[in-house]
Amino acid sequence: MLFNWIYKRSNAQILILLVCFFVVLLDAAPRVLQSIPALAPSQDSTRLGLSLFGSIITLSGLLIGFLLNQAQMNLREVQSLVSQEAGRINNLDRLLTRYGDPAIAVIRKELFEYMNSIVNDEWPDLEKAQGSSKTHMLWRGISRKIMSLEPVSNRQIAMYTDIIKKSEEVAESREARIERASIHLPGLFWIVILICIFSLVAINTLFLPSDSFAFGLKILPVTLGALISLLVITDQPFKGQSAVKPVAFYKIIDSIKTRTE
Repeated sequence: MLFNWIYKRSNAQILILLVCFFVVLLDAAPRVLQSIPALAPSQDSTRLGLSLFGSIITLSGLLIGFLLNQAQMNLREVQSLVSQEAGRINNLDRLLTRYGDPAIAVIRKELFEYMNSIVNDEWPDLEKAQGSSKTHMLWRGISRKIMSLEPVSNRQIAMYTDIIKKSEEVAESREARIERASIHLPGLFWIVILICIFSLVAINTLFLPSDSFAFGLKILPVTLGALISLLVITDQPFKGQSAVKPVAFYKIIDSIKTRTE
């Protein structure tokens, strides 16, 4: 529910929210904890904090870097699937256009409707990691009509094999896109990030207050907030302002509109 709420915000809002959250957590929280007598910092606690701080920051940075790379890989994979699916639909329409059968006009019209249904009906549902029943039924109708074609000439027989193959590839591409719509980083990684953050809160509580300490508590949360906001923004490919857009499908729709041969 928290992530659903976050993805309704713009990228700038997510950045500001997370930076403010980490400033409060890593700057204000240690100051409050230090006011408790049992947790009051000393020279010994400062030395302990210095010995732990570098290791925790390094491990946290490595973890966030690894997760950012994984999130970017997932995003590129989904973008590749979308482009591949659009290209396969374009190839199928091209083959249908050259098939040379009056029945093809009806199939091409339905294929055009199917493309528009992907963009208008199914794309919003990908946010919930599911497909559209309307889009599914449109494809079922197209598939049945393709299977009912009866090639008569040698040319049509040769092309019919390619049409069947391409239609199967289109169906597989749609299934793969819907399946990958639920891709995101496992919850365990977010738990580990939270553990690292709260460890930093505990370590910051160990330091005796000083000007350099106060300045460092401003830089650290801003940096962490910016990095983690980038991770959140790119984590789920079909959610948020940076979600994968059906640009490839729009281009193919324009091509199909004007294709005559």
